[in-house]
Amino acid sequence: MTTGRKAPPSDASSATPETTTREDALDRALDVLARTKSFLSAYDARDKTLAFAQYATLFASNGAPGKLASASASIGMSRKPFRIVKPLESAATAARRPKRDAPTSAAETMRAVGMTCYFAFDHLVWACASGACGTGREEARGRFQRASYWGWFFGSASGLFLDTNELNALLDVMREKGFADDGSAPKARDGENTSPFVDADEELDADEREEREREVEALRKRARKVFVGLITNSAQAVLALALLEKVKMSKRKIGALGMFLSAVNIASMLPAPAAEAPRKTKTA
Repeated sequence: MTTGRKAPPSDASSATPETTTREDALDRALDVLARTKSFLSAYDARDKTLAFAQYATLFASNGAPGKLASASASIGMSRKPFRIVKPLESAATAARRPKRDAPTSAAETMRAVGMTCYFAFDHLVWACASGACGTGREEARGRFQRASYWGWFFGSASGLFLDTNELNALLDVMREKGFADDGSAPKARDGENTSPFVDADEELDADEREEREREVEALRKRARKVFVGLITNSAQAVLALALLEKVKMSKRKIGALGMFLSAVNIASMLPAPAAEAPRKTKTA
């Protein structure tokens, strides 16, 4: 016997657009939280994040004495523990570098030595700030700081030379593969985008096309790495000269350049977003 009462709505019918929107927002928030935790688990990531905060407070203060300037100096000192093994890493890079032509080998050595000096003298600055340099610690701290900045400049300038060489080598590979020989964009075949390494009249089977696409992706990754290196090494060289007062820049401009450099470093270190899982549809 029926009672005349309607059956309760099923799970599929009970889902409303508002509920779906809230669930999507929660999923995105949890994904951002997971990526942030993964990012900050690396010491380099923490260092670059603090560097952004350091230069941001320098930008805001414009070097004027006060709370913001003190905060910038304090944040700068808080970065030191995250870089304590950096001199050893730079020295190890110099020791295990592959044999190449003389100019490249010399540039790699100069970059490794420069960055080793940058981090090593920066640790001595930290030691002097902690009172380990005795009565003349302020004078010694100033000398160590300048030596650190010079090491940063020479290391970055050498890195810029190496990145330029790598860019030239990458362009040679792209020309050999037939990428945009006529300077035009890749053509489409049958309404579908083709690989830039595949000639429009060339017939490839599935395996060959897959191999070509892997080559394209490898070159894209290589190109991204080269361009990030060109940007960061250029900015670091200019920033080091500005801190050495060899290039006239206000503290606000130095802060803006430091923020830009830190943002590029952070962006290059961010983990890739997780692939979105297909949404399951519920049936009544």
